[in-house]
Amino acid sequence: MKIVPALLGACLLLTACSEPRPAAPTVTVTAPASLAPAPAVDPATLDWLDGFCSAIHGYRKRTNEEAAPGTSEPRSVVEAQKMLSEELGGIADRTGEVVDRLTALPPAPVPLAETVRKALAGKYTTARDRARDAKTALDRAAPGDVASQDPAMKALQEAQQDVDGTYDPIAPLAESRELVTAAASAPGCKV
Repeated sequence: MKIVPALLGACLLLTACSEPRPAAPTVTVTAPASLAPAPAVDPATLDWLDGFCSAIHGYRKRTNEEAAPGTSEPRSVVEAQKMLSEELGGIADRTGEVVDRLTALPPAPVPLAETVRKALAGKYTTARDRARDAKTALDRAAPGDVASQDPAMKALQEAQQDVDGTYDPIAPLAESRELVTAAASAPGCKV
């Protein structure tokens, strides 16, 4: 008969654990009203930002598409020269496209945006010129010239460093509420 009290105790314990718990108290949080309404988005600013962001995001997207993850190791110096030349050409083409697109934009409607556009165009121009010049020098080198690879490789790394930190077109515009608000609506600024 010792089993019955033990079973009865277990049943009581299970029943106690399965009782509905009291509902948690409802917490209401009231956010303070915004001190100033969000500024209206100027259509000219919106259009400009759409083109600006599209140029920068286009570079990143195209770079990712053209990356060759499964590329095999070159079996000769000539193959290495060819692969390096193709990489330099790709960077020169992609950065050149960004420079062309940024240059084609009309003057920015907000001074900060114009400052940022000029700074980024300068970085992409430097990378383009560095990659293009290194590709030209490498392509002029004799096939199999081992010494031609070092300056080309250095230029490739430097061209990549030239555009480091330029992949987010909105970050340098964060000081302007107007630009950030417009960027939130610009299709080209959405990743």
